[in-house]
Amino acid sequence: MVTLVLPTLFESYGPGQVLECVNGIICHYTQPCPDVIIGLWNPKTDEHKIIPPGITDDESGYDRHVSVHGFGYDNVNDDYKVIQCVYYNYDPMLLEEPVLTIWQIYSLKSNCWKKLDLEMTKKEDVDKASTAYLNGVCHWWGSEFATNGLEEQVLVSFNLSTEIFRTTSIVWLQENDDSLIRTLVVLNESVALISSFAQNNRIEISLLGEVGVKESWVKLFTLGPFPLEFPCPMRMGNKCDVIFYIGDDSNELASFDVITEKVIFVLKCGCHKEESIEILLVTIYAKVSDLASARRIFDLIIKKAFSHGHQ
Repeated sequence: MVTLVLPTLFESYGPGQVLECVNGIICHYTQPCPDVIIGLWNPKTDEHKIIPPGITDDESGYDRHVSVHGFGYDNVNDDYKVIQCVYYNYDPMLLEEPVLTIWQIYSLKSNCWKKLDLEMTKKEDVDKASTAYLNGVCHWWGSEFATNGLEEQVLVSFNLSTEIFRTTSIVWLQENDDSLIRTLVVLNESVALISSFAQNNRIEISLLGEVGVKESWVKLFTLGPFPLEFPCPMRMGNKCDVIFYIGDDSNELASFDVITEKVIFVLKCGCHKEESIEILLVTIYAKVSDLASARRIFDLIIKKAFSHGHQ
């Protein structure tokens, strides 16, 4: 187990947050409003590059905002790219559609940004939970107004090589649930959407078969209803399992195996968070018969307990 310490992006803002990790390259960013600072870091070589700022011209009378939407690898041109949206509003406090939207893409090979002549739907403002990268395509979900005037949820898929995008409707997920939480993830080399419904405390996991075809969404699993709320967004593990919190204070951690369709592990977290995480790792490794890893973490727990006892 290795602890990675993200390099600082800006003295007053620290390392920021991770957007994506592709081929061992970590893209992280921070937002000293209204601009954004983006860095690319290779932990193996410890190379770190803060990329130049995008094209952010001020428009008189408007408030400017920058939103990073994706990072990934363009395998056709052997290039790493970042895509962002610069948009302008009359009033930052009003939840209104932007007056002007400019899409931009950065190329690591040329070390510069260029504007894209596109009109795409920008992502919902929920940070990492709304983005995913897979095989040269950056995905994010957002909302737009359909021809009938009603708001519709869509998945936007932007190809980094062709610089063309497609949208896929997720209108079938529209439910009257004010506390709906969605998390976009990659599951078995496919884009998947995990939806958490607060009304009856259930989780739905759906897989996208083909970009642009709303009928290709397949609902794989429905978990719940659970007796308690699960307020935290879910994530995917490395062994086809979904990890999520349940409980009033997020003190129970569950792991659902999508192959066996069973909840394979539930942990009540104790007071010492670090210790709980280590115990969690031992249990999960044991469940999947990775006894060498389980033993290594167990020895670490014993060593820590021994050292604390002699302080």
